[in-house]
Amino acid sequence: MALKLLSDKSRGIKVRSPRDYISLSRKGLSVKQLNDILKFTGISDKEMTQLISISDRQLARYTEETILKRNVSAHLIQIVELYVFGNSVFEDPEKMQQWMKSEIRALNFQRPIDLLDTPFGIEEVTAILGRIEHGLYS
Repeated sequence: MALKLLSDKSRGIKVRSPRDYISLSRKGLSVKQLNDILKFTGISDKEMTQLISISDRQLARYTEETILKRNVSAHLIQIVELYVFGNSVFEDPEKMQQWMKSEIRALNFQRPIDLLDTPFGIEEVTAILGRIEHGLYS
């Protein structure tokens, strides 16, 4: 799912494996891809602008063809990967979305979605999902 979501036929970008993420982040994701990511993850526009450090006003000025900066694109790719993994753990995208917005004991009662603004937070949430996948209480 992530590979299809991150590919962009209009620009001739086909993502075949995670190895292509380096090149993809260098080329940048489009705002159209960002909108597809919002639909896939269930993250609201407002939540996403806080996660990727783009203001609501700035994002509103962009067209669907606008290419996002390298660091923003890399960050979005990490978020997509996290959600793909979480969806496989929970076997239901709605359960994953609900879990992401719940206060989690293993995260000191923080909501996982609130930690996605840094790579370290994404790693921490991924680690908790890995524990859940292996049946460990989290």
